[in-house]
Amino acid sequence: MNWTFSSQVWLYLASVFSFGLAQAFAALFLNFYLRALGLGAEWQGLLNALPALTLAALSLPAVALARRISNAHTLKIGAGLSLVGTLLLASAQGPAMAILGALVQGGGAALTVVAGSPFMANNSDERNRVTLFSVQNALMTGAGFLGNLLGGRVPETYAALTTTEPDGVGALRAALLVASAFQLLGLLPVLRLRPSGKPAREGRSFAVRDKRTMARLVLPNVLVGLGAGATIPFLNVFIEGKFNVSYASLGMLFAWTSLATAATALLQPLLVGRLGQLQAVLLVQACSLPFLAVLGFAPHLWMVAAALFTRGALMNAAGPVYSAYAMSALPEEDRPMYSAVNVIAWDVGWAVSSLLGGVVRAGLPFHTAFNLLFSWTLLLYASSVLAIYLGLYRPAQRVVQPARS
Repeated sequence: MNWTFSSQVWLYLASVFSFGLAQAFAALFLNFYLRALGLGAEWQGLLNALPALTLAALSLPAVALARRISNAHTLKIGAGLSLVGTLLLASAQGPAMAILGALVQGGGAALTVVAGSPFMANNSDERNRVTLFSVQNALMTGAGFLGNLLGGRVPETYAALTTTEPDGVGALRAALLVASAFQLLGLLPVLRLRPSGKPAREGRSFAVRDKRTMARLVLPNVLVGLGAGATIPFLNVFIEGKFNVSYASLGMLFAWTSLATAATALLQPLLVGRLGQLQAVLLVQACSLPFLAVLGFAPHLWMVAAALFTRGALMNAAGPVYSAYAMSALPEEDRPMYSAVNVIAWDVGWAVSSLLGGVVRAGLPFHTAFNLLFSWTLLLYASSVLAIYLGLYRPAQRVVQPARS
Protein backbone atom coordinates (compact mmCIF):
# COMPACT_ATOMS: atom_id res chain seq x y z
CA MET A 1 0.00 0.00 0.00
CA ASN A 2 1.35 3.38 -1.05
CA TRP A 3 0.59 6.09 1.52
CA THR A 4 2.46 8.84 -0.31
CA PHE A 5 -0.23 11.48 -0.84
CA SER A 6 0.04 15.11 -1.84
CA SER A 7 -0.71 17.91 0.61
CA GLN A 8 -3.97 18.54 -1.27
CA VAL A 9 -5.08 14.98 -0.60
CA TRP A 10 -4.28 15.22 3.11
CA LEU A 11 -6.31 18.44 3.33
CA TYR A 12 -9.24 16.69 1.68
CA LEU A 13 -8.96 13.65 4.00
CA ALA A 14 -8.91 15.94 7.05
CA SER A 15 -12.16 17.51 5.87
CA VAL A 16 -13.69 14.07 5.21
CA PHE A 17 -13.06 13.00 8.79
CA SER A 18 -14.45 16.21 10.29
CA PHE A 19 -17.56 16.18 8.10
CA GLY A 20 -18.04 12.49 8.95
CA LEU A 21 -18.16 13.39 12.64
CA ALA A 22 -20.77 16.06 11.89
CA GLN A 23 -22.91 13.66 9.85
CA ALA A 24 -22.88 11.09 12.66
CA PHE A 25 -24.05 13.71 15.17
CA ALA A 26 -26.82 14.95 12.89
CA ALA A 27 -28.07 11.49 11.91
CA LEU A 28 -28.21 10.35 15.52
CA PHE A 29 -30.35 13.24 16.77
CA LEU A 30 -32.30 14.66 13.83
CA ASN A 31 -35.51 12.67 14.41
CA PHE A 32 -35.46 13.35 18.15
CA TYR A 33 -34.84 17.06 17.51
CA LEU A 34 -37.78 17.26 15.11
CA ARG A 35 -39.96 15.47 17.65
CA ALA A 36 -38.92 17.95 20.35
CA LEU A 37 -39.93 20.78 18.01
CA GLY A 38 -43.41 19.25 17.90
CA LEU A 39 -43.07 17.79 14.39
CA GLY A 40 -44.69 14.38 14.07
CA ALA A 41 -43.81 11.28 12.08
CA GLU A 42 -44.99 12.78 8.75
CA TRP A 43 -42.59 15.71 9.16
CA GLN A 44 -39.78 13.39 10.17
CA GLY A 45 -40.36 11.37 7.00
CA LEU A 46 -40.37 14.52 4.88
CA LEU A 47 -37.23 15.97 6.50
CA ASN A 48 -35.35 12.69 6.02
CA ALA A 49 -36.48 12.53 2.39
CA LEU A 50 -35.69 16.11 1.33
CA PRO A 51 -31.86 15.87 1.32
CA ALA A 52 -32.06 12.70 -0.78
CA LEU A 53 -34.54 14.29 -3.21
CA THR A 54 -32.37 17.39 -3.52
CA LEU A 55 -29.27 15.25 -4.06
CA ALA A 56 -31.05 13.33 -6.81
CA ALA A 57 -32.36 16.48 -8.49
CA LEU A 58 -29.02 18.28 -8.45
CA SER A 59 -26.62 15.44 -9.31
CA LEU A 60 -26.47 16.11 -13.05
CA PRO A 61 -26.35 19.92 -12.67
CA ALA A 62 -23.58 19.40 -10.11
CA VAL A 63 -21.59 17.42 -12.70
CA ALA A 64 -21.90 20.34 -15.13
CA LEU A 65 -20.84 22.82 -12.43
CA ALA A 66 -17.82 20.74 -11.44
CA ARG A 67 -16.68 20.56 -15.05
CA ARG A 68 -17.00 24.32 -15.40
CA ILE A 69 -15.39 25.59 -12.17
CA SER A 70 -13.29 22.51 -11.11
CA ASN A 71 -13.88 19.80 -8.52
CA ALA A 72 -11.94 21.74 -5.86
CA HIS A 73 -14.14 24.83 -6.10
CA THR A 74 -17.26 22.66 -6.21
CA LEU A 75 -16.18 20.99 -2.97
CA LYS A 76 -15.81 24.42 -1.36
CA ILE A 77 -19.36 25.41 -2.29
CA GLY A 78 -20.72 22.02 -1.20
CA ALA A 79 -18.99 22.20 2.20
CA GLY A 80 -20.26 25.74 2.74
CA LEU A 81 -23.84 24.78 1.88
CA SER A 82 -23.70 21.76 4.20
CA LEU A 83 -22.61 24.01 7.08
CA VAL A 84 -25.34 26.55 6.35
CA GLY A 85 -27.97 23.79 6.12
CA THR A 86 -27.05 22.35 9.52
CA LEU A 87 -27.08 25.82 11.10
CA LEU A 88 -30.55 26.45 9.65
CA LEU A 89 -31.78 23.16 11.11
CA ALA A 90 -30.24 23.96 14.49
CA SER A 91 -31.97 27.35 14.58
CA ALA A 92 -35.36 26.09 13.41
CA GLN A 93 -38.42 26.89 15.47
CA GLY A 94 -40.86 25.12 13.16
CA PRO A 95 -41.20 23.27 9.86
CA ALA A 96 -40.35 26.14 7.48
CA MET A 97 -36.78 26.67 8.67
CA ALA A 98 -36.24 22.91 9.05
CA ILE A 99 -37.32 22.33 5.44
CA LEU A 100 -35.02 25.09 4.20
CA GLY A 101 -32.14 23.60 6.15
CA ALA A 102 -32.76 20.12 4.70
CA LEU A 103 -32.89 21.51 1.15
CA VAL A 104 -29.65 23.44 1.59
CA GLN A 105 -28.00 20.36 3.09
CA GLY A 106 -29.12 18.29 0.09
CA GLY A 107 -27.61 20.83 -2.29
CA GLY A 108 -24.32 20.71 -0.43
CA ALA A 109 -24.34 16.91 -0.46
CA ALA A 110 -24.93 16.83 -4.22
CA LEU A 111 -21.89 19.00 -4.89
CA THR A 112 -19.72 17.05 -2.45
CA VAL A 113 -20.71 13.61 -3.73
CA VAL A 114 -20.22 14.57 -7.38
CA ALA A 115 -16.85 16.28 -6.91
CA GLY A 116 -15.25 14.14 -4.18
CA SER A 117 -14.23 11.02 -6.11
CA PRO A 118 -13.01 12.91 -9.21
CA PHE A 119 -10.94 15.21 -6.96
CA MET A 120 -9.24 12.18 -5.39
CA ALA A 121 -8.73 10.57 -8.79
CA ASN A 122 -7.14 13.72 -10.22
CA ASN A 123 -4.79 14.04 -7.25
CA SER A 124 -3.57 10.44 -7.26
CA ASP A 125 -2.11 7.91 -9.68
CA GLU A 126 -2.16 4.15 -10.23
CA ARG A 127 0.36 3.60 -7.42
CA ASN A 128 -1.71 5.12 -4.61
CA ARG A 129 -5.27 5.50 -5.92
CA VAL A 130 -6.68 2.29 -4.41
CA THR A 131 -5.04 3.09 -1.08
CA LEU A 132 -6.46 6.61 -1.17
CA PHE A 133 -10.03 5.47 -1.76
CA SER A 134 -9.66 2.83 0.98
CA VAL A 135 -8.33 5.40 3.45
CA GLN A 136 -11.17 7.78 2.60
CA ASN A 137 -13.75 5.05 3.27
CA ALA A 138 -12.02 4.06 6.52
CA LEU A 139 -11.98 7.66 7.73
CA MET A 140 -15.71 8.04 7.07
CA THR A 141 -16.44 4.84 8.98
CA GLY A 142 -14.10 5.82 11.82
CA ALA A 143 -15.75 9.21 12.01
CA GLY A 144 -19.13 7.51 12.27
CA PHE A 145 -17.83 5.41 15.16
CA LEU A 146 -16.44 8.39 17.09
CA GLY A 147 -19.34 10.66 16.18
CA ASN A 148 -21.95 8.26 17.53
CA LEU A 149 -19.83 7.42 20.56
CA LEU A 150 -19.26 11.06 21.54
CA GLY A 151 -22.53 12.43 20.20
CA GLY A 152 -24.65 10.34 22.54
CA ARG A 153 -23.14 12.23 25.48
CA VAL A 154 -23.87 15.77 24.29
CA PRO A 155 -27.56 16.09 25.31
CA GLU A 156 -26.87 14.58 28.72
CA THR A 157 -23.92 16.90 29.30
CA TYR A 158 -25.96 19.93 28.22
CA ALA A 159 -28.86 18.88 30.43
CA ALA A 160 -26.58 18.46 33.44
CA LEU A 161 -25.03 21.89 32.94
CA THR A 162 -28.35 23.68 32.44
CA THR A 163 -30.56 21.55 34.72
CA THR A 164 -32.87 20.75 31.80
CA GLU A 165 -34.04 17.50 30.23
CA PRO A 166 -31.73 15.61 27.79
CA ASP A 167 -34.64 15.11 25.38
CA GLY A 168 -35.56 18.81 25.35
CA VAL A 169 -35.15 21.14 22.39
CA GLY A 170 -32.17 22.92 23.96
CA ALA A 171 -30.14 19.76 24.56
CA LEU A 172 -30.82 18.36 21.09
CA ARG A 173 -30.14 21.74 19.47
CA ALA A 174 -26.79 21.76 21.27
CA ALA A 175 -25.94 18.45 19.56
CA LEU A 176 -26.71 19.94 16.14
CA LEU A 177 -24.60 22.99 16.97
CA VAL A 178 -21.70 20.70 17.83
CA ALA A 179 -22.23 19.07 14.42
CA SER A 180 -22.06 22.56 12.87
CA ALA A 181 -18.78 23.18 14.70
CA PHE A 182 -17.30 20.01 13.21
CA GLN A 183 -18.49 21.11 9.76
CA LEU A 184 -16.83 24.49 10.23
CA LEU A 185 -13.65 22.71 11.24
CA GLY A 186 -13.89 20.59 8.08
CA LEU A 187 -14.50 23.64 5.92
CA LEU A 188 -11.12 25.15 6.80
CA PRO A 189 -8.97 22.58 4.92
CA VAL A 190 -11.48 22.52 2.03
CA LEU A 191 -10.94 26.25 1.47
CA ARG A 192 -7.27 25.51 0.77
CA LEU A 193 -7.99 23.03 -2.02
CA ARG A 194 -6.81 23.97 -5.50
CA PRO A 195 -7.83 22.72 -8.96
CA SER A 196 -5.55 19.93 -10.19
CA GLY A 197 -4.84 21.71 -13.49
CA LYS A 198 -5.65 18.58 -15.50
CA PRO A 199 -7.68 19.41 -18.62
CA ALA A 200 -11.32 18.33 -18.55
CA ARG A 201 -12.82 16.49 -21.48
CA GLU A 202 -14.69 18.79 -23.79
CA GLY A 203 -18.34 18.20 -24.47
CA ARG A 204 -20.90 16.36 -22.43
CA SER A 205 -22.94 13.36 -23.47
CA PHE A 206 -25.75 11.64 -21.63
CA ALA A 207 -25.93 8.76 -24.10
CA VAL A 208 -25.70 5.20 -22.76
CA ARG A 209 -24.13 2.54 -24.96
CA ASP A 210 -25.03 -0.58 -22.94
CA LYS A 211 -28.53 0.24 -21.73
CA ARG A 212 -29.41 -3.34 -20.76
CA THR A 213 -26.44 -3.79 -18.42
CA MET A 214 -27.00 -0.30 -17.02
CA ALA A 215 -30.62 -1.13 -16.16
CA ARG A 216 -29.68 -4.46 -14.59
CA LEU A 217 -27.04 -2.78 -12.44
CA VAL A 218 -29.27 0.08 -11.30
CA LEU A 219 -32.43 -1.95 -10.52
CA PRO A 220 -31.07 -3.74 -7.39
CA ASN A 221 -29.99 -0.42 -5.89
CA VAL A 222 -33.42 1.10 -6.61
CA LEU A 223 -35.00 -1.79 -4.69
CA VAL A 224 -32.57 -1.36 -1.78
CA GLY A 225 -33.27 2.38 -1.68
CA LEU A 226 -37.02 1.78 -1.65
CA GLY A 227 -36.63 -0.71 1.18
CA ALA A 228 -34.05 1.14 3.26
CA GLY A 229 -35.84 4.48 3.34
CA ALA A 230 -38.80 3.01 5.20
CA THR A 231 -36.81 1.94 8.27
CA ILE A 232 -33.10 2.88 8.27
CA PRO A 233 -33.61 6.65 8.88
CA PHE A 234 -35.86 5.79 11.83
CA LEU A 235 -33.79 3.08 13.53
CA ASN A 236 -32.93 5.50 16.33
CA VAL A 237 -36.63 6.21 16.95
CA PHE A 238 -37.47 2.50 16.71
CA ILE A 239 -34.85 1.31 19.21
CA GLU A 240 -35.42 4.21 21.62
CA GLY A 241 -39.20 3.78 21.51
CA LYS A 242 -39.24 -0.02 21.77
CA PHE A 243 -36.62 -0.44 24.50
CA ASN A 244 -36.52 3.01 26.13
CA VAL A 245 -32.72 3.33 25.85
CA SER A 246 -30.82 6.53 26.65
CA TYR A 247 -29.18 8.71 24.02
CA ALA A 248 -25.74 7.70 25.31
CA SER A 249 -26.57 3.99 24.92
CA LEU A 250 -28.06 4.64 21.50
CA GLY A 251 -24.90 6.45 20.41
CA MET A 252 -22.78 3.56 21.68
CA LEU A 253 -24.93 1.09 19.76
CA PHE A 254 -24.60 2.90 16.44
CA ALA A 255 -20.89 3.55 17.06
CA TRP A 256 -20.09 -0.14 17.36
CA THR A 257 -22.24 -0.82 14.30
CA SER A 258 -19.98 1.50 12.29
CA LEU A 259 -16.92 -0.32 13.57
CA ALA A 260 -18.41 -3.70 12.66
CA THR A 261 -19.04 -2.41 9.15
CA ALA A 262 -15.42 -1.32 8.78
CA ALA A 263 -14.15 -4.70 9.97
CA THR A 264 -16.38 -6.60 7.54
CA ALA A 265 -15.36 -4.36 4.64
CA LEU A 266 -11.72 -5.30 5.25
CA LEU A 267 -12.63 -8.98 4.82
CA GLN A 268 -14.44 -8.47 1.52
CA PRO A 269 -11.33 -8.69 -0.71
CA LEU A 270 -10.61 -12.16 0.73
CA LEU A 271 -14.16 -13.26 0.00
CA VAL A 272 -13.99 -11.83 -3.53
CA GLY A 273 -10.74 -13.70 -4.12
CA ARG A 274 -12.40 -16.99 -3.21
CA LEU A 275 -15.84 -16.56 -4.76
CA GLY A 276 -15.73 -13.73 -7.30
CA GLN A 277 -17.40 -10.33 -7.13
CA LEU A 278 -21.06 -11.19 -7.80
CA GLN A 279 -20.97 -14.33 -5.70
CA ALA A 280 -19.54 -12.36 -2.78
CA VAL A 281 -22.24 -9.70 -3.11
CA LEU A 282 -25.00 -12.30 -3.29
CA LEU A 283 -23.65 -14.20 -0.28
CA VAL A 284 -23.30 -11.26 2.11
CA GLN A 285 -26.58 -9.61 1.09
CA ALA A 286 -28.53 -12.88 1.35
CA CYS A 287 -26.95 -13.56 4.76
CA SER A 288 -28.05 -10.10 5.93
CA LEU A 289 -31.76 -10.88 5.43
CA PRO A 290 -32.28 -13.08 8.54
CA PHE A 291 -30.54 -10.45 10.66
CA LEU A 292 -32.84 -7.77 9.25
CA ALA A 293 -35.81 -9.88 10.36
CA VAL A 294 -34.32 -10.22 13.85
CA LEU A 295 -33.67 -6.47 13.96
CA GLY A 296 -37.28 -5.68 13.19
CA PHE A 297 -39.10 -8.34 15.19
CA ALA A 298 -36.90 -9.61 18.05
CA PRO A 299 -38.32 -8.95 21.55
CA HIS A 300 -35.01 -8.34 23.37
CA LEU A 301 -32.53 -5.48 23.04
CA TRP A 302 -29.46 -7.73 22.98
CA MET A 303 -30.88 -9.59 19.99
CA VAL A 304 -31.68 -6.34 18.18
CA ALA A 305 -28.19 -4.99 18.94
CA ALA A 306 -26.50 -8.12 17.58
CA ALA A 307 -28.67 -8.01 14.47
CA LEU A 308 -27.96 -4.30 14.00
CA PHE A 309 -24.19 -4.94 14.04
CA THR A 310 -24.34 -7.91 11.70
CA ARG A 311 -26.94 -6.69 9.20
CA GLY A 312 -25.28 -3.30 8.76
CA ALA A 313 -21.86 -4.83 8.36
CA LEU A 314 -22.98 -7.40 5.78
CA MET A 315 -25.21 -5.10 3.72
CA ASN A 316 -22.87 -2.10 3.63
CA ALA A 317 -19.70 -4.10 3.06
CA ALA A 318 -21.09 -5.34 -0.26
CA GLY A 319 -21.36 -1.80 -1.65
CA PRO A 320 -17.73 -1.26 -2.73
CA VAL A 321 -17.58 -4.73 -4.34
CA TYR A 322 -20.79 -4.07 -6.28
CA SER A 323 -19.46 -0.70 -7.45
CA ALA A 324 -16.22 -2.29 -8.59
CA TYR A 325 -18.18 -4.92 -10.54
CA ALA A 326 -20.30 -2.21 -12.18
CA MET A 327 -17.19 -0.36 -13.33
CA SER A 328 -15.81 -3.54 -14.92
CA ALA A 329 -19.14 -4.58 -16.48
CA LEU A 330 -19.79 -1.26 -18.25
CA PRO A 331 -17.89 0.32 -21.12
CA GLU A 332 -15.71 3.24 -20.03
CA GLU A 333 -17.96 5.90 -21.56
CA ASP A 334 -20.98 4.62 -19.57
CA ARG A 335 -19.31 4.70 -16.15
CA PRO A 336 -19.85 8.38 -15.24
CA MET A 337 -23.50 8.15 -16.28
CA TYR A 338 -23.93 5.01 -14.18
CA SER A 339 -22.62 6.84 -11.12
CA ALA A 340 -25.05 9.73 -11.63
CA VAL A 341 -28.06 7.52 -12.48
CA ASN A 342 -27.33 5.20 -9.57
CA VAL A 343 -27.23 8.10 -7.09
CA ILE A 344 -30.45 9.55 -8.50
CA ALA A 345 -32.28 6.21 -8.53
CA TRP A 346 -31.20 5.20 -5.02
CA ASP A 347 -31.96 8.58 -3.49
CA VAL A 348 -35.37 8.84 -5.15
CA GLY A 349 -36.23 5.37 -3.84
CA TRP A 350 -34.99 6.30 -0.36
CA ALA A 351 -36.93 9.59 -0.38
CA VAL A 352 -40.22 8.07 -1.54
CA SER A 353 -39.94 5.29 1.02
CA SER A 354 -39.06 7.74 3.81
CA LEU A 355 -42.13 9.83 2.99
CA LEU A 356 -44.40 6.80 2.97
CA GLY A 357 -42.76 5.50 6.14
CA GLY A 358 -43.59 8.76 7.90
CA VAL A 359 -47.22 8.51 6.78
CA VAL A 360 -47.47 4.91 8.01
CA ARG A 361 -45.95 5.77 11.39
CA ALA A 362 -48.33 8.70 11.79
CA GLY A 363 -51.42 6.64 10.96
CA LEU A 364 -50.74 3.41 12.88
CA PRO A 365 -49.71 2.48 16.42
CA PHE A 366 -45.95 2.38 17.03
CA HIS A 367 -45.43 -1.40 16.96
CA THR A 368 -47.90 -2.04 14.14
CA ALA A 369 -46.30 0.62 11.98
CA PHE A 370 -42.77 -0.67 12.43
CA ASN A 371 -43.84 -4.29 11.89
CA LEU A 372 -45.33 -3.25 8.56
CA LEU A 373 -42.32 -1.13 7.59
CA PHE A 374 -39.76 -3.82 8.44
CA SER A 375 -41.78 -6.35 6.43
CA TRP A 376 -41.64 -3.95 3.48
CA THR A 377 -37.87 -3.47 3.86
CA LEU A 378 -37.30 -7.22 4.09
CA LEU A 379 -39.37 -7.81 0.93
CA LEU A 380 -37.49 -5.16 -1.06
CA TYR A 381 -34.06 -6.33 0.12
CA ALA A 382 -34.92 -9.91 -0.87
CA SER A 383 -36.13 -8.63 -4.25
CA SER A 384 -32.79 -6.86 -4.71
CA VAL A 385 -30.86 -10.10 -4.09
CA LEU A 386 -33.14 -11.87 -6.58
CA ALA A 387 -32.60 -9.09 -9.15
CA ILE A 388 -28.81 -9.48 -8.84
CA TYR A 389 -29.08 -13.24 -9.21
CA LEU A 390 -31.43 -13.22 -12.22
CA GLY A 391 -30.25 -10.05 -13.93
CA LEU A 392 -26.48 -10.22 -13.42
CA TYR A 393 -25.22 -13.52 -12.02
CA ARG A 394 -27.17 -15.90 -14.29
CA PRO A 395 -26.33 -14.00 -17.52
CA ALA A 396 -22.66 -13.86 -16.47
CA GLN A 397 -22.66 -17.62 -15.88
CA ARG A 398 -24.18 -18.25 -19.31
CA VAL A 399 -21.31 -16.28 -20.86
CA VAL A 400 -18.64 -18.10 -18.84
CA GLN A 401 -19.88 -21.65 -19.47
CA PRO A 402 -19.65 -21.62 -23.30
CA ALA A 403 -16.21 -20.05 -23.00
CA ARG A 404 -15.06 -22.94 -20.79
CA SER A 405 -16.52 -25.57 -23.12
